[in-house]
Amino acid sequence: MKKPIILTIFLLIFSATKVYSCSCEKSSIKYGFEHSDLIFTGTVVEINKKKAYDSIPSSTEKGKYYVQEINRIEFVFKITELIKGKEKSDFITIVTSGGGADCGNYFDLNSEHLIYSYKTDLQVNTFDENNKVEPYFSTDLCTQTKKLNQTKKSEINKLKRLNKQNRK
Repeated sequence: MKKPIILTIFLLIFSATKVYSCSCEKSSIKYGFEHSDLIFTGTVVEINKKKAYDSIPSSTEKGKYYVQEINRIEFVFKITELIKGKEKSDFITIVTSGGGADCGNYFDLNSEHLIYSYKTDLQVNTFDENNKVEPYFSTDLCTQTKKLNQTKKSEINKLKRLNKQNRK
């Protein structure tokens, strides 16, 4: 009985090619504040799912590329409270890959969140410095982003104090 299980595990381990996963270090509220361009509370009012495509060079065959399909999900938030940043609109679009091992977030329609976001010009789900696109706001699982009902009032108060100190 043990041989089939061991064989299966062995095959699974050695049949995998490249595997990427999200790995985050625990960070403080202050770190999250300092590394965010825009922090706000808001409600998801619209979700636009799109696909983007990227070519990835083969690691074994010179000159060969593979096409990768990438989720690009635009979450439109109605801003309830702007904590850090200079957004002039009541609405902001946050672009992410939608979650999973690639560190993207997914938000449900009408859900409320505390969003720590940053401006980037790298294509969603790629870390290639040469793959530039029009700048946009994004967030990921490694930021302090969370559902508003899971956010302590003390965290929001600390963010407001940090923002006040930052303006001086």
